[in-house]
Amino acid sequence: MPSTPSVFATSQTALRRPTFDPAGAVTGVGSLPLTSLPEALESVITFSPQVPFWPQLPQRSEREAAIGQGFDCIRHLVEPRTDGYGYQVPEGSIDAVIDVLHNGDGYLTEDNAAGFFALEQALASGLFPQATAVKGQIEGPITLAAFLFYKGRPFLSDPVLFSSVAFHVSQLICWQANRLRATNLPVLLFVDEPGLCLEIPGLPEDHRLSALAAILDDARTRGVYAGLHCCASQPFDRMFRVRPDILSFDAHEGLESFFAHPQAMDFVNQGGTVAYGLVPTKKHLDAMDAAQIFLRWLECASRAGDPQKLAQRAMITATCGLGLLEPESVPQSFSVAHGVSKLVRSLAGLPDEE
Repeated sequence: MPSTPSVFATSQTALRRPTFDPAGAVTGVGSLPLTSLPEALESVITFSPQVPFWPQLPQRSEREAAIGQGFDCIRHLVEPRTDGYGYQVPEGSIDAVIDVLHNGDGYLTEDNAAGFFALEQALASGLFPQATAVKGQIEGPITLAAFLFYKGRPFLSDPVLFSSVAFHVSQLICWQANRLRATNLPVLLFVDEPGLCLEIPGLPEDHRLSALAAILDDARTRGVYAGLHCCASQPFDRMFRVRPDILSFDAHEGLESFFAHPQAMDFVNQGGTVAYGLVPTKKHLDAMDAAQIFLRWLECASRAGDPQKLAQRAMITATCGLGLLEPESVPQSFSVAHGVSKLVRSLAGLPDEE
């Protein structure tokens, strides 16, 4: 197998980042349960005007699903596994796969990320006059490497194979950074790592986390805010170790655990932003009370530190992407999120969103 270029190396001088003040801003984790591109864009315009995100549409195409999107560049070289989840690299194709992963430029296409180009055009057309930032996202190297197999073993268990995936993800992130910076808005780029806490032998945890931290550093070098999303249980030790600018997690389940973590207040006090996934990603949210959700957050925040400062460094989201739900979940989820946001913004000392 050929060697892989180091994902840790960068010689580029960091670009200046425009100031981003979250203060209760609502955004989407990424995916929406829609197949119509105009409908998806209209949902972002309606429900996420302050921090628009490009909608991933997994029900539209397998190529737009999280794993398929991340590995679209090698789809012609791999095949679905017949005895488990993920994709298999056939015998004789491993060198070609590694070559593509570390020689590509990380671009997305309208075939695998139609929502990216729709958002880009909408921003250029002035359809987001209230936007204070723009958000992008892609699946992270740990999760992707757990879904790609060679000779029955996941890439996550081999340092060379894993490094090829990590380098590829860095290219995907940097391509988005370069495109979205043209909006002249603060750019938030999230690495989605639901597999952050996987226990797979063969590759030390320090190696995985060092590669993930390097990807986030590459994003910062290109003048964007590096976010990390993980909806797994108790991910905070690992998340803090890789030093994201924005930490996004399932706060419906893990809110108390987050505020109890010894590094949580240091993260916020040093300028970190927390995207609280307070709205559960599930059907039938009609009974959810935004005021009760906020009061739970406020009680935890008040025990941990200054709730106004925490509100100023907060964003509000669903626990994870909505892509596998029903279309009616979109207005329900964002309605609850905006209800919580209104109260957070008031506490932060800002007016309501228009």
